[in-house]
Amino acid sequence: MNGAENAIYFAKSPDANGHRETVAEHLEKVARWAGTFGEETGQQNAARVAGQIHDFGKYSRAFQEVLVGTRHGVDHAFPGAAFLYRAGKERLRAIIEAVNGHHDGLRSLEAIKPEMLENLRTDRVLRCPSGKDASLNGGGEYETAIRAFFRDFPRFSKTDLVMSKEAFSSQEGRMLYTRMLFSCLVDADYCVSAAMAVEEPKAPSWDAAIQALNDYRLSLGRDSKANAGLNALRDRLFDCCGEAGSSGKAGLYTLTAPTGTGKTLALLNFALRQKKRRIIIVLPFLSLIEQTAREYAKILPDIFEDHSQREYDDEYREFSARWDPPFILTTSVRFFEALFRWKPGDCRKLHNIAGSVIVFDEAQSLPGALTGATLRAVRALCDRYGCSVVFSTATQPNFAALPNLEWQPVEICPWHSELYASLRRTRVEWRVQEPTPLKTIAEEMAQLDSVCCIVNLRKHAKRLFRRLKKLCPKEEIFFLTTDLCPEHRSAQIDCIRERLRAGLPCRVVSTQCIEAGVDLDFARMYRALAPLEAIIQAAGRCNRNGRLAENGLVVVFVPEAAGRLYPSAAYGKGAMRVKEMLENGEIDIHNAAHIAEYYRRLFRDARDDEKLTDAIARGSYEDVSQCYQLIDDRCVQVIVPYAGRRELFEEIQQELQRTQCVTPQLLQRAAPITVSVYDRDSCERFAEPLFLPARRGQPPRPSGYCILRPQYAQLYTEEMGLQWPEEEENGIIF
Repeated sequence: MNGAENAIYFAKSPDANGHRETVAEHLEKVARWAGTFGEETGQQNAARVAGQIHDFGKYSRAFQEVLVGTRHGVDHAFPGAAFLYRAGKERLRAIIEAVNGHHDGLRSLEAIKPEMLENLRTDRVLRCPSGKDASLNGGGEYETAIRAFFRDFPRFSKTDLVMSKEAFSSQEGRMLYTRMLFSCLVDADYCVSAAMAVEEPKAPSWDAAIQALNDYRLSLGRDSKANAGLNALRDRLFDCCGEAGSSGKAGLYTLTAPTGTGKTLALLNFALRQKKRRIIIVLPFLSLIEQTAREYAKILPDIFEDHSQREYDDEYREFSARWDPPFILTTSVRFFEALFRWKPGDCRKLHNIAGSVIVFDEAQSLPGALTGATLRAVRALCDRYGCSVVFSTATQPNFAALPNLEWQPVEICPWHSELYASLRRTRVEWRVQEPTPLKTIAEEMAQLDSVCCIVNLRKHAKRLFRRLKKLCPKEEIFFLTTDLCPEHRSAQIDCIRERLRAGLPCRVVSTQCIEAGVDLDFARMYRALAPLEAIIQAAGRCNRNGRLAENGLVVVFVPEAAGRLYPSAAYGKGAMRVKEMLENGEIDIHNAAHIAEYYRRLFRDARDDEKLTDAIARGSYEDVSQCYQLIDDRCVQVIVPYAGRRELFEEIQQELQRTQCVTPQLLQRAAPITVSVYDRDSCERFAEPLFLPARRGQPPRPSGYCILRPQYAQLYTEEMGLQWPEEEENGIIF
């Protein structure tokens, strides 16, 4: 090759115009953009070096053979990591891990170190941890590649890139540092490889948004049906949030305020006045995203929604991968898992989180066994990456009671105790000493025109609803559970809302899906015994606007039913803490001190998931990702024939008939008519499994989705959603 180091090394095959990008050209572009992305994360130099080294392994005969099609299964990322290890050992840990993982995912230095040492000293072809062959093997090939690299980059320097362990307050923070660096590299590489015209985003017009928010609130005030006292408190909270936001100071905040006090707009006032790079609103449920997006759309011209029910075109999909827009609504799953995952696609967006306002609305929904690790990562976002993070809820968890967690947020509304006392819109009747038959609850509900009952389990909801059907006209009763697909559930909620506004009889049986953030207002609420935060959230749907002459009534009861009463052990533990406190004195759900005491008791025995804790201690990105699961991976997604989206259901059926497979894009579109179920046996019996197209001669891949078989279409009804045939106590099968 006339001296292999003097050869021209190409990064890609020829494009449509016949141009062949050289390795040097590609590395220079990626280094430039990675360094730019790293400016906001404080990793400019490290990101630039990672970009300059990431494809070092393409300076090899093996990779050039890949480009002409005479070889395959070659790992060009691993040699770049090995070169860095040779140059800087553990001192360059973060860059080594990022470079090695930029195609296949992050692995710890300890996990790849033995292979790197062997690869550097022996000439035999090494099988890398990725399962591919290293593109460079042994000192001779490395020396040739090094000479070629320094020919292209004679001024390359790796100085001042050391990050000591003492620089991190937690192992979660150290791993997040690497993920941020990884994000800068991966995003730069993706953008350059796709020939994207990456531009520095324009500064958002926050002043215009603030004016639009103020105008919108004035219009709401003119049309408000809430009493004057409530409106005055909402105004005070709004102004308080605006004042706190105007400081522009990054840090950790909480907003503690009862339901119905206008937190959604107050939080937006805080976020806008911070005037940071972007605003990210994180919500626990898809129903809340839809509701919040509708309200924010009246104020902000461009709202980017990133969640499982969003239909993406190519441009929108790219936005979802990068989180480049200035205003983002997303789910807790999307956000938190991005902090703990290990694959390039999962981490690509992370660098765009730096310097943002992040609002966790309804923050009581954090996962129990993952809470400690989650909060330490969030803490790192504030301490190192210039983020302002707000946890907002009516039931602010006392996270300071958790072991091994430094948690000292600034409370935006320090007068929240006064706020709770002023907004006593409900009283609670505790029926927890003896179980109450669901038949009794149904009979009481039948006598009321505006009432909702929230239970803990779908089977209890079904039994209660069937009892209620015998007592009330069909148009006056509603069933809300996750047995309804999201589109159907939203339609039901809209119908409920309209009946309540019109003063028409409305009786609702629901599981927890109605609890947080759903803007409904009932005269009476029944709630099966649950953790205190769930009871308070349910109470927030009772006399929400304070229009009743007397306080609304919330009845907390224990259902008389066989079998388990709670969806999980953790949920049951919270309910028992409530019962424990009731035995020692009545709980006042309007007293912030009582709420804090509840969390103190709940957290006193709290422990992070042992497998997750161990994986974090070892710095194993892959194991951490596997352990950090916000969604139960036992569930199966079933696509159902909801009448409101019949054409979409038929489109999927036609795709199956034509190809026997479905695409990820089509499954994405199917999200609004998809139900999550845990009964795999029923799925296998009544639904057809769906497969993704095969790769390179391999068989089609399971998608995790099924579609209800045509002969069983009647199992999805407009009344109760997806109901598997079951045997009731009276022996009737339906």
